[in-house]
Amino acid sequence: MGPRLIIPRSEAEILKSVDGWILVYGRRKTGKTFLIRNFIEFDSYYFVTRSIEVFSYNKELEKISYEVFMDRMRREIREEKTIVVDEFQRLPQEFLDFLHFAKSFAKAKLILVGSSFNFTNRILSSGSPILGIVYPVKLGLIKPRDVLAALSKYYEPNEALLLSSILRDPVIVEDLQPGESINEFLRRVIPKIRVTVRSLIGEIFDEEGRELSQRYEAILRAVAAGCKRPSEVASHISGILRTPLKSQDVKKYLRNLVEMGILRRIKILGRDAHFYFMESPIIDMYYYLDLKTGFSEVNVPVDVLVSHIERKLPLYYEMFIVDLLADAYGCEVVKSFHPEVDGILIRGKEAVAAVEVKMGTVSKADVKRFIEKTRDISDRRIVIARNKISEKNVECLTPSELLEIVRAKN
Repeated sequence: MGPRLIIPRSEAEILKSVDGWILVYGRRKTGKTFLIRNFIEFDSYYFVTRSIEVFSYNKELEKISYEVFMDRMRREIREEKTIVVDEFQRLPQEFLDFLHFAKSFAKAKLILVGSSFNFTNRILSSGSPILGIVYPVKLGLIKPRDVLAALSKYYEPNEALLLSSILRDPVIVEDLQPGESINEFLRRVIPKIRVTVRSLIGEIFDEEGRELSQRYEAILRAVAAGCKRPSEVASHISGILRTPLKSQDVKKYLRNLVEMGILRRIKILGRDAHFYFMESPIIDMYYYLDLKTGFSEVNVPVDVLVSHIERKLPLYYEMFIVDLLADAYGCEVVKSFHPEVDGILIRGKEAVAAVEVKMGTVSKADVKRFIEKTRDISDRRIVIARNKISEKNVECLTPSELLEIVRAKN
């Protein structure tokens, strides 16, 4: 075994810079606990179980009752300490009432950590006892610049970008042995995906208090199959469920999946409509492989599974590069419905740049077609490819040059 990959996350600096109380929230298994335990200094750490017993970690680990936990909180919150309460959404309502009451005399810095978007939305809404007294920090997948910075220490730029495109989900970060190829990594991690993703989805639905129904499952499979619009999803699952469905019928399910951090919604340029994608490449891989091979129930040779995933790598790579550029330039990503463009970076209502991504090389003809189809979108055009094509009004960047731009922006 080689060195374990540790990815420092830029959100840690946000947590350190906030003087008041903080609410860290996000989907299950996005590294919230790892982030705080490894990058934030604290005096007391409490983890709440589903049975509302509490693991206390200070100098030693012990299991305490809710009553003992509250006794300690009443004392410690008056002291100049940093206190972490992980999975706090499992505690009774009286805990939130206590925080509302204690805020006026508290001296401690409090970090609340939760895994339920539904619960978080409620406590950040009007009428909540802690509305306005906590600073919310959402923790999703690892930011593109963070994972790329870590991998670029072990890989040349193109390989670092390719691996980064599938490694943003903390669920599989620890499985990478720095220096191994993407093929070697996929061969080892796909069997884990088969076991863990189904459990992860179940945990997310359980934490949100929802049932993983047949309709939700069908929608996830439809998105993994490449259905991006509600109408496409409805058409796809109508045949599976043998129930006629319209786009309006699936929109509420899509909205819920976005809120749970499973799906991602990207606006279509110039339209009041959105495309939907899997947020995590790992979850996408699971449903895509199950769709193609039934691998959740049947033993399929790993070579077959890897060959299927290799066909999706260009899509993961494209989305990662576009997100990386958006992060570097402080933009939002939108998509074009017609013509189809890999990514458009916008700031406010202004289109900052159109982006074309090639996992391999780009030809002069490719660049000319890109110019033509983006003529009415943006005057700035960025092409990412392994080679460079000189063309007026086009920035052609290699992976090495892209990496340098990202480093300079950070």
